[in-house]
Amino acid sequence: MSRTRAYKTKTEQSIKDALVRLLAAKPLEDVTISELAREAHVSRSTFYGHYGNTNDVYNELVRDASSGMSPLMSQVMCTDGFKPEGRPFCMLVRDAGEYAPVVCEPRFADAFLRQTGTQESHDLYAMMIEAGYSHSEAQAVSLFQLNGCFSAARTMQATDEEWKDIRAVIDRFILGGIAACLAAKRG
Repeated sequence: MSRTRAYKTKTEQSIKDALVRLLAAKPLEDVTISELAREAHVSRSTFYGHYGNTNDVYNELVRDASSGMSPLMSQVMCTDGFKPEGRPFCMLVRDAGEYAPVVCEPRFADAFLRQTGTQESHDLYAMMIEAGYSHSEAQAVSLFQLNGCFSAARTMQATDEEWKDIRAVIDRFILGGIAACLAAKRG
């Protein structure tokens, strides 16, 4: 790695780390560029040399937090003994680790959905399109499924053992809905 790239990477990481610390205390909308630059120990001009605004930094943190996530449809089957590569979305939400302030930010779900391009990258979307559903129908079902999983994982105060049972019920519900949708187009 070139020296310039190493400096850029270190500076960007410093800015991202600073935003995580600030998000632990306040919502993203209340974080100013000056405050973020000060927390990252960089000047405002250095900040602007790397990012356009706080949302750009936040969106990069959302990408970082969700890296290594397993394909979404494979996650539905993991309670049946299937072990996908990567981390399930619900576990990212339930155990975000250092990214907890990022995941707890009210705009996380929207930012995540925009970044994953719900439509083309969501395996459920592709299944719905292949079965003959319109783009809008497939998109609505994909958004419904992801938002439902996000909401349950974020708000359920359950032990890990209880979560396994809850997740198995949710998986059966999702798979049953998918099967009903596919059968309706076949029949």
